[in-house]
This record gives sequence, structure tokens and C-alpha cells, in this order.
Amino acid sequence: MKKLFAIILVLVMVTALCSSAFAETIKIGYVGDLTGSTSIWGQAGLNGCLMAVEDVNAAGGVLDGIMLEMDPQDGKGDAADSVNGFKKAIADGCVASIGTNFSSCNIPMAAVADDLKVVALATAASNDLVTVDENGKLHPYSFRMCFIDSYQGTIAGQYGVMDMGYKTAGLFVVSDNAYSTGIAKYLEEAFTAAGGEVIVTVNTTSMDEDFRTQLAKVKKANPDVLYILFSDYAKIAQCAIQAKELELTCDLFGTDGWDSRELLTLDNDALVGAKYVSRPGYNTDIAKEFGKRYAEKYNVPESELETESLYGYDCVMWLVDAMTRANSTDPTAIRDALEATDTFSGVMGSMIMNAETHNPNYEIAVFTVGSDAATFEGIVGLR
Repeated sequence: MKKLFAIILVLVMVTALCSSAFAETIKIGYVGDLTGSTSIWGQAGLNGCLMAVEDVNAAGGVLDGIMLEMDPQDGKGDAADSVNGFKKAIADGCVASIGTNFSSCNIPMAAVADDLKVVALATAASNDLVTVDENGKLHPYSFRMCFIDSYQGTIAGQYGVMDMGYKTAGLFVVSDNAYSTGIAKYLEEAFTAAGGEVIVTVNTTSMDEDFRTQLAKVKKANPDVLYILFSDYAKIAQCAIQAKELELTCDLFGTDGWDSRELLTLDNDALVGAKYVSRPGYNTDIAKEFGKRYAEKYNVPESELETESLYGYDCVMWLVDAMTRANSTDPTAIRDALEATDTFSGVMGSMIMNAETHNPNYEIAVFTVGSDAATFEGIVGLR
């Protein structure tokens, strides 16, 4: 009887192991603002990830047929919630995590990723401190898919003087936002080096909604251009509306925090004619094709596509590329393969990876805001 029981037990264990093998998936975390005022970005990023997972699984999975699975966590665009979401994803067994698109969230996440030894792959978190600490020491497990603040800040400053002919500028900075303060630093340096002068800088906080006092100060200084360095599109729109009410005559200029279709539904045309720098978005052939698929799948007009979905898709595909080259799903092996990436091509184009900083080099574009859409003006580079 004991012998029979032992045989049955072995058969049960073998069956369980076989079932487990067939059910095995590779889990990838996603931390994004799935609720709240900027959830349009978080949901778009997650949808892009899910499309990539579907494509990979339909093609046979990864590493001899293992399927992918996303594990989404709501970071709410908040640093503490994003860190907790990242920890939850890793506790759930994720081999890496994608997100967020906010530097203020990914900067504290970077140290946690290092401690847990699992990759945190930011989408559009562009502050330099996402991948290196204040002393310039690399966070080995923190990566990103976007160009950095120093790069876009420099481009925006140079373009203002060299292409737009601005001689004087104002900066509107969110003092408690790492994205805003980081860009402001490099933008001012580039604007000045190109021969311009920043004659007024005003500050706000991420909690403020009334900007009239600061805008009145800008109006008195009368610069040629005001760079509004916000990352919350509702507040960008509010600032522009209030600037129009106060009859500011200077041009308005922004960075990739402006890159949202939602912004154009909120600004009451106060931003028409303004310019901003961002990634090329859906203005390349491969991105346009992806956009058609996305629009059909999620029943979204092509005119309302968010660039964050491109980031989500490419983040998954870069992780799959890393797992394939490493022939492993071990988190450290994935980290090593990401760092060893020479170039990676996706729906956002080709990026060149810097192993010493974990910062990719992407093309950057200039856009002009219209009433219903922003017009792609072309690609610009450092001068």
C-alpha cells in the first residue's frame, strides 16, 4: 500500500511540474499613472505594452515559446505610489518593470531597483538623475527609453536663439519638479551660450493652479519668449489661458511635457502658434503604421494618439531583445544585456545606447501648436 501511495505521489508531482511548465509566463511590470489627471499617458503606455506582448506571444513567445504577461501597477503620477507599485511588481515575480514617464517618480525608484536588483525601465522620465545619482554614479538597474533633459533643454535654448531669433527669454519653472528644474538649467545655459539672455525666471509649485502673479512679472520684463517648463498638460493650458488674459505679447515655447493631444482640448486656442520640442512621435512611417493598429484596436481617432504608447511598445520589445541576447530571464542577465545594447530599432526609430550613463540618443523634433493638432516642423540637432 505504501509503495502504491509513493507511485501515485510521484505521478501527481510529475503532472504538476508538467502543468507548471506549460503554464509558465514571463512577467513584466508596468508602473504608470493609471488614474488621476495625467492618466491618459499611463493608460496609453500600458496599452502599448499590451500590444507588444500580444505581438510577441503571437510570434511564439520568448526563449523557446515562453509567453509574456504584463503586471500593471497604478503609480498615480506620485513618487511614493510609484515606488510601492514597483515593489509590488517585483514581489509578484516580474523580471523587469516598465515606467514611469515622470522623473520625479523614477529618481526614487532607481535606488530601489538597485537594491532589489531588478531593472526599472523608464519611458519618458528625462531628468539626468533617473540613471545617475547626484555624484554622477551610475544606478546599475535604472534605464530609460527617452532623451534626457540636458539634451532637450539645450536644443530648446539653441533653437530659440539660432532659428527663432530670440534675444531675450523668460523661464517658468516648477520648483518642486525635477523635470522642470533640470531642463531650466540646461536651457538657460544654451540660450546664453548662443548669444541670448534670460531676463526673468519665475517659479511655481506642482500644487499651484493660479499663475497670474508670476505672469504679471514676466509681462513687466517683456522677454521675446517665455519657456513654460511644465509636465502637467492641464496646468500648461491654464498657464497659457491666463497669459492670454493678461495680454502677454511674448511667444510661448515648451518641451516634451507639452506633447499630448489632450493639451489642445484644454487651452482654448491660447497656445496656437506656440512651439515645443519633443520626439518625432507618429511622424515616421513605422510609427504611423503602429498608430493605425493602435487606433483600430482601442477605438481611438488617429488624431488623438499619445506618444506614450510608442514608448510602452518599444520598452517591451527592448526587454525581449535583451532576454533573447542573454538567453535568460534572470533580472541581472537582462540588466547586463540592456547595458550591452549597441543600437535598438523600434517604432520610435533607432536609438544608440550609452553604457556609461544608460541614456539613449534619439532624434528630437520641433512642433508648432495649432487649434486641433500640432504640426511637425522637422528634426533638429545640437549645434
